[in-house]
Amino acid sequence: MAEFLLTAVGTVAGVVGTYFAYVSVRGRPTRRRPPPPATTAGEPPPAPAAGARPAPYDVYVSHSPADAPWARAFVRRLREHGLRVADDEVVRTPGGLRVHAVEQAIRDSAHGLLVFSPESTVDGWVLQEYAALMERSIESGRLFIPVLVGDAVLPEFARTRFSADFRDVDDDIYAHRLEQIVTALRNR
Repeated sequence: MAEFLLTAVGTVAGVVGTYFAYVSVRGRPTRRRPPPPATTAGEPPPAPAAGARPAPYDVYVSHSPADAPWARAFVRRLREHGLRVADDEVVRTPGGLRVHAVEQAIRDSAHGLLVFSPESTVDGWVLQEYAALMERSIESGRLFIPVLVGDAVLPEFARTRFSADFRDVDDDIYAHRLEQIVTALRNR
């Protein structure tokens, strides 16, 4: 009989303890994060606000100094197609600060393009520009186009974008890929 009594008292103590534990926490708010806003894959970026001015540049082109001859010719051809292009040469002003000029040019450009080469993937300035261009693309839906030259290997995030490969191409393929970029920039 004593064993039965101890079992009954233990069970009642367990139930009472559970009840008081429940009562002590039931009124506390839960710490859940709000769900992220719903988005649909492939959803177009939001339209600019009414009265918003268009970007002064259609695209910002980032490249390493080692790729400057190739990039200058490429930028010239983009401009021949009527695009407003910002690059290092456009934003340089005597006495200006490079970091501020580049930041402003990226902000003033509707989209971004980065020339990936073995040199650009180790250039500190280009890596900073890559980070800024990729962040803008992810957060605001702006187009980011990786352009491959030389024996370039794309970083992980850049691989998530369709790239334009200009490695070992003849004039016809170069012109075709350039036209694809121009069309993509105009249609966004």
